[in-house]
Amino acid sequence: MLSPVPARWFEVLCSRGEAVHTSAVLAATGAVEIEVRPNLVTDVLLRELATGLADFEQRQTRYGRYWARGNLRPAPMTGAPEVVLARALDRLSAWQRDADRLIDALQACEEESTRLKWLGEVVARLIGGSLDFDLVARSGPVLGTFCVLLPSDAEPRFPDWVIARGVSWEGHQCFLIVGPAERLEDVKVPLRARKGRIIERPAWLCGRADEAHAAILARRRQLSTRIVHLYAELDSLYEDHRLGDVLAQLVWLAWFARQVGGLERASDHLVWITGWSNDLTGRSLAAALEGTESRALLRFRPPPPGIEPPQILDNPRWMRPFELFARAFGVPGADEADPTPVLALVVPLIFGYMFGDLGQGLVLAAAGWWLRDRFEPARLLMYCGLSAMAFGLVFGSLFGREDLIPALWLHPLDAPLVVILVPLIFAVGLLVVGQMLAAVGARQRGDLASWWRVDAGFLLFYLGLLGWLADPAAAWLAALGLAWYLIGAIVTSDRWLGVLAAVGRLLENGLQILVNTLSFARVGAFALAHAALSLAVVTMADAAPLLWSMLILILGNLVIIALEGLVVSIQTTRLMLFEFFNRFLRGTGRVFRPLPPPLAGVVRAGPGASPTPTG
Repeated sequence: MLSPVPARWFEVLCSRGEAVHTSAVLAATGAVEIEVRPNLVTDVLLRELATGLADFEQRQTRYGRYWARGNLRPAPMTGAPEVVLARALDRLSAWQRDADRLIDALQACEEESTRLKWLGEVVARLIGGSLDFDLVARSGPVLGTFCVLLPSDAEPRFPDWVIARGVSWEGHQCFLIVGPAERLEDVKVPLRARKGRIIERPAWLCGRADEAHAAILARRRQLSTRIVHLYAELDSLYEDHRLGDVLAQLVWLAWFARQVGGLERASDHLVWITGWSNDLTGRSLAAALEGTESRALLRFRPPPPGIEPPQILDNPRWMRPFELFARAFGVPGADEADPTPVLALVVPLIFGYMFGDLGQGLVLAAAGWWLRDRFEPARLLMYCGLSAMAFGLVFGSLFGREDLIPALWLHPLDAPLVVILVPLIFAVGLLVVGQMLAAVGARQRGDLASWWRVDAGFLLFYLGLLGWLADPAAAWLAALGLAWYLIGAIVTSDRWLGVLAAVGRLLENGLQILVNTLSFARVGAFALAHAALSLAVVTMADAAPLLWSMLILILGNLVIIALEGLVVSIQTTRLMLFEFFNRFLRGTGRVFRPLPPPLAGVVRAGPGASPTPTG
């Protein structure tokens, strides 16, 4: 568990006609990353289909929002891709011939309804005003009118030959424009440039403002009814042409072209699907191919030479949420240690120490347990909440009160120096573990002897230096570590210039590890801050009447849980990333990037399966 493992190289042999379907089956497992072996003939299955897929993409731009109203009904795609594409595009063309008339009418109705919506709001503001809308509506043919809605910060300039009447509009500027009809377009152009919305008055709209407003509402009701009927007709066409089946096939082909593209050619009729899998046992891939009755052969082989495999963190399920910290650096390389098992112990301990309260920890643990299946990192919250509950017993704190349960050790505010000293001692042990993890990485890359000659001496120097600060009699240990380091540097470098560089690294790394150690004092400081904040809430509650006291306790604990929980989480993350990881972790491994499936739930059980409609 202390070392990442390389992903397994897999190879699947299948027919060209089933390549898209088989790739989708593999992608649905979430356990494959496609990679073609280098220096081999690549069969770009969809090269001859590029024109057809481009045609589909263009149609999707125009019709996509209407297609989205229906359900996709994906079924196993077992035909040759070029045949499937040609048949699907023919079906789309047939649908398009019937749908274009409806879509043109629908878009016209929607555009008219939108224009009338804005015009109705303008006319509504004229009701009861001094402007006679009937006179405006009867203008023409020499005079013309329109309305414009502008942003509040716009500075419109109108020619002298038009009349601009302002209309009250909160957050915007609205004007009713009257002028020579043949010249009004010259006014609209600069207004559009200022992000103005031009609102035209239809020729049929006349009468007083209240009458015009009623006419607009009536017309919009008619349009709404018409729009509903047009959408219903489009939905019927969707089903009549079985567009759910057609679009699902096209989505699969587009997905394959975008995510996979080319596969290794095995023969005129067969291809290899090759790549990496994080399914180290191979069971999930075999089960997926068997469950879909795919006519494909799966095998696992050593990877081709010259290809770097992705690195997999192989940890028990309960540890996997703690992989989040290592992944923040990338992925440990093949010559680096995986710190996840250490983090599974250290992270809850640090969090619980800073957030030690039995009741508040119970709230965090319950929230993490409730969210554990919806959000994988929520398991971190559950583990840290349990640790906070344990330290709540150690500190004798229950929802901020220290007078309800006895402390198994001490109350933090009664011994602040001890509370700060314990994390510093813990830091020494943790940083020593970090140096040992660096030794694990050195062993994996075959450089353990160099670690013993140099880094082991540095570790002894660090421990001796700390011992010297506690007891001057321990200075000999620091001197021994220094001598060990320098002799190892001389043996390793064989040049005095290399020795001088090693001395510089010793000074830099020595100062750095001392700063790393002192940084853990913040663990004790935040434990004291948490206790002080809890004491402040309890003191205010005790000074208030009973009802107010309960309210203050409840609200105060909620604030502590939200605020302190966030701050403590940030500090725990910071200590891991910047104080612990820099001793051994660089994150140089290749990240495993699983092939995303074409659609959720699109892979079905085989040629004879009856697929369930999927949105």
